[in-house]
Order: sequence, then structure tokens, then C-alpha cells
Amino acid sequence: MTAFPLGSPRCRLFAFHVKQISAPLLGLLLTLSLVDGQDTATVGEWSPVLTWPYEAIHAHVLPTGKVMFWTRGDHSELWHPATNTVTSTAASGANIFCSGHAFLPDGRLLVAGGHVSNWVGLPSAYIYSPFNGTWTRLPDMNNGRWYPTNTTLPNGDVLVVSGWVNTSQGVNVEPQVWQTAAASWRDLTSAHLALPFYPFMFVAPNGKVFYAGPSQATRYLNVSGTGNWNLVANNNFGTRNWSSAVMYDDGKVLLTGGSPCAPYSSSTTCTE
Repeated sequence: MTAFPLGSPRCRLFAFHVKQISAPLLGLLLTLSLVDGQDTATVGEWSPVLTWPYEAIHAHVLPTGKVMFWTRGDHSELWHPATNTVTSTAASGANIFCSGHAFLPDGRLLVAGGHVSNWVGLPSAYIYSPFNGTWTRLPDMNNGRWYPTNTTLPNGDVLVVSGWVNTSQGVNVEPQVWQTAAASWRDLTSAHLALPFYPFMFVAPNGKVFYAGPSQATRYLNVSGTGNWNLVANNNFGTRNWSSAVMYDDGKVLLTGGSPCAPYSSSTTCTE
């Protein structure tokens, strides 16, 4: 994801249809290529190439079965997998490009921050309801956030971390928790830490939130009270800017790809 031009306004993609896939079979798919004769009812199959009218920069599978995505600016769309059609949904009221997003327990989507200009973020936050296609604006956060990360907590609240304020102040160092029941923000004033763009945050089995990267140093964030960080360990492969991460099992996080270079660095010889 980037705030700079990405080329063609049309997006070509493949859709992979998963059918009754089990954990052992998923492991097999990760290590073996598909061969002729396998049962597509268990291993899935690739569709033909699909063409969408817009780039899907951010996307979520909604409880309705549709896929919501948005491009640059305040421009949200819905993809209908059954018919392969794309229709517009309501605008949020802000430029939600470069925002963070995570689902609430009831299936609504909380979107925090956004784009004013490169390296300058919005303090606004919104909730999208997939059931009636409407947006609700929340109280503003403590400051702007450009490339933040949202993480849904076990109690249904949402943690928001990182994201740049502007070019003079830099990154927003103070995490915040959207308190769903109280409909208000709680500031983690004892947990100030400058984190990279879109940090990888996962709820760990111990109840804390694990910061898995893209920095080499990994940490736990305790979100109770005013919050606090604890250093865990360094990963084995250094900085992983622009990589992807997923918690594929309880307490197990997979990182793939990435670069040791600083974000948007023009150097081809950078080191950690």
C-alpha cells in the first residue's frame, strides 16, 4: 500500500475459491503446487482473471458476503462475488486512503485516520455498517494518523497505534483504545513508542498485543490502564518494511517478504 501513484486505474486479479479446506490440506497447499487430478472440492480452484473498474487498495470481507474496498480519496465500493459486479456504497466523509481498519464484534468496520497529504494524517475515525451501508463519525483521535494499525481486542474494543501526524511532528507515539461500550477513546499515556508504518499487531494468547514488526525488535503491549510495553526479542531476519504478517495459529505469526530499506527510500543498496 502506498500514497504514491500506482499506475493503471484498473485492477486485474485472480479469485481463489476455498471449499472445505482443512488445516492439514492448507499446510500441503503451502508447500506443494497443485497438480492435475486433485479434487477441487477440497483443495479449491482458481477462477479466470477478473477485471475490476478500480484499484482495491484496502479491502475487507463483510458479514454480508460482499467485499468492501476503497481506493484513493473517499471512494468505497462493494464487490459481489456471486455476480462479479462492483457497486458503490456511501462515502465516509473523509479521505480514508492510508487509514487503519478492523471489525467490531457486531460486524461493523472501524476506520481510523487517513490522508491529508503524503506523511500527513487525519485525526478522524468512522464506523461503517455493512447492514445498512452507512457511516457514523466517531470523536476525533488525539491527533492525525497516516498508516496506522487497528487491532480488535478480546473485549470488543479496538486498539489504534502509530500513523504519522505530519512532517514536523512525525509519528503519533501514543496508542489509543476505542472503548466500544463507552463510545470514547482511552489514551495509553504510559505506552509512548514510535512505530513504523502499519505495524504488525496481534492479540497473543497471554492477552497482550504482540508487535511482530516490521522492526527487528518485537514487543508486547499491555493495553490495561494507561498501557506499557515490554521488549520480547529480536527476530532472526532484521527489518521487514513493506512485508506482510498473519497470525495463522494461536501464538504463531508468519512474516513474508519485506525490505531492510527505509520506507520510500530510493537506495538499492541500503542495509539494516
